[in-house]
Amino acid sequence: MEYLYESVQRSYEDYASGRVLYNAHGTTSFPVRLASEIAQRCFHILEQKGAGGPYSLYDPCCGGAYLLTVLGLMHGQRFSSVIGSDVNPEVLAIANKNLSLLTHQGLDHRIGQLQELFERYHKPSHQEALQSAARLKVLLDRSRLEDASCYPADITDSQSQAALNRPAGIHMVITDLPYGDIVSWHGGSGEPVREFFEQIHPMLDPGHSVVAVIADKGQKLRHDRFKRLQQFKAGKRRWPSWNRYDAGEVSIPSLHRR
Repeated sequence: MEYLYESVQRSYEDYASGRVLYNAHGTTSFPVRLASEIAQRCFHILEQKGAGGPYSLYDPCCGGAYLLTVLGLMHGQRFSSVIGSDVNPEVLAIANKNLSLLTHQGLDHRIGQLQELFERYHKPSHQEALQSAARLKVLLDRSRLEDASCYPADITDSQSQAALNRPAGIHMVITDLPYGDIVSWHGGSGEPVREFFEQIHPMLDPGHSVVAVIADKGQKLRHDRFKRLQQFKAGKRRWPSWNRYDAGEVSIPSLHRR
């Protein structure tokens, strides 16, 4: 995969899981450079459709909201809202903490925690985390985010109460589908990927939406209401993209993990 936007290698240590962002067992991180590249490709697609932003961003498999929080920090000036959901209520406690970092109150609280740790233990890692937090605070000052939140929901279950209250008019979905030993599909759906596409379809802004899906190669990312546009590979990851057939054009870049 050729990087078009994050083309220059640089340090992303400020976004490292467990440094300023919160981490916990059962949650996963995501390559920061790749996340930013995908988001910026999505911005370009939306701009071509005449949508200049700010945009709403949704991750229906958010886990600890690491991906959402990184994008909210890096590109907060491009988003009006960042929303996550997950079927596992235990990880949403971490998701709420991470999403709080997209607010001045939440980031100031985290800085206070790190300052207390540094004063108690005098570890260089805590001092470095404080320096990272100061740089993230500069980014946050430019943010246009009005909402950063998450809620419990199974994106493959159309009958749940949460399904009735799902967000609508979403401009951008970026999600890393469950795979492997750390995270996996929950719920009772026999075809979770198909149900995933079925459920996100009505949530999208009909004419100005883009969806980026990251998955392993064993998950077949096909749905008759979407037309594939692109496919990219980055190491073990690969992402195709589609247009939605009905109600305007919705392109979906998607990335597969091998």
